[in-house]
Amino acid sequence: MERPVRRLVPAAALAAFALAPPAHAACDATVSAVRGAAPLRVAFRAHCTSAAYRWDFGDGTAGEGQAATHTYRSGGRFVPALATDDRIQKLPPVTSVALQLFAPRKADYGERVTLRAHAVPQVPVRLGGRRFHDGRLTITVTQPFLTAVAGPAVVRRSIVVKPRLDVRLDGAATVGSQLRVVAVLRPAHAGKLDVLVDGRPSSRIDTDAVGTARIVVVSKARASWAPVWKIVRTRIAAPHLALGARGPSVAALAQRLAELHYAVRDTGGVFDSDLVKSVVAFQKVNGLDRTGVVTPQVWERLAKAGIPHARYPGDHVEVDKSRQVLFLVRDGRVALVSDASTGATGNTPLGLWHVYSKVPGWSWVLWYPSYFLRGFAIHGYPDVPPYPASHGCVRIPMWLAPRLYGQIPVGSAIYIYG
Repeated sequence: MERPVRRLVPAAALAAFALAPPAHAACDATVSAVRGAAPLRVAFRAHCTSAAYRWDFGDGTAGEGQAATHTYRSGGRFVPALATDDRIQKLPPVTSVALQLFAPRKADYGERVTLRAHAVPQVPVRLGGRRFHDGRLTITVTQPFLTAVAGPAVVRRSIVVKPRLDVRLDGAATVGSQLRVVAVLRPAHAGKLDVLVDGRPSSRIDTDAVGTARIVVVSKARASWAPVWKIVRTRIAAPHLALGARGPSVAALAQRLAELHYAVRDTGGVFDSDLVKSVVAFQKVNGLDRTGVVTPQVWERLAKAGIPHARYPGDHVEVDKSRQVLFLVRDGRVALVSDASTGATGNTPLGLWHVYSKVPGWSWVLWYPSYFLRGFAIHGYPDVPPYPASHGCVRIPMWLAPRLYGQIPVGSAIYIYG
């Protein structure tokens, strides 16, 4: 078996190899980030041995030491470098993205506005998936908060948005009708609405009387939404009512007369002959034409009128021949007002009288009479015209006679004056 031949390297060649200078390898260095939004903070570190370390951050600034930290405050693409004892080496480029977004300070909900954006270096800018072209983007304002994105850079802006406030009235603006305020804020989450009707927190408008209602609607705005308000005035009209009319205005009329202590029969919202008598009684007391028809003038007087005043103290009945009305008085206050008709010839006796006899039901042609002098009585009768028409008695409406009969027992005082 043959043995391998050993080749000897000359001693001079070995000496020359030992004295040759070593090759300088690149210094291993790490960079914490190579891309980010400005201001971008980057940490640099060298992982080699050197007597000195000098960092060139690529933006005109430098640093010393094996480790260094630098903040790129502006946008751009920068090439940092590291210089060690006998070598300068470039490091991976660092891209710092700066983004500016310009928007109007205020806008109306649903308004079209143009936004402007500027990114350094030039990278695509988007807002909610839509891209800016030549640094511009037109949007419809539906919210106050905007977020633009350009690569790693994110910028948030807000616009003070004025929401839309719609106010309408639901119902008829006539006396007695149901009428309410319907206020809608768009979008609904922009705030909370407060509704004031004539200074009171309510969405219902009082239609009990003729007048003008003042409605104020104000929003309590949420963050970045502008407060809005609206003032609306509406006139509560006076419907013309006469015999045969029906509806909520008739019910409101009856309610108002009852509040003023006029005798009112429940008519179920129908303007019948009994309600005509109640209206005539009001017209008599207030010096209006005795028509039984409710005009705007009557509505205005109803709104301002008060309960009539009694002439005498205590519990009694008063008959005013000049106005052709009867007052039931309790403790010196008028408790009930009735239409009445006294003697056609003016023969109904004046003075103070007392009930001496009563008949529950018919007494000849007199219904539930309460006699106060000979054949003179307060009684119900089918015909109670707005003027003196009886033989001397005091006529009152048929439906009211049984009720009043129970209120004036024998001995009750009856004052009759003209």
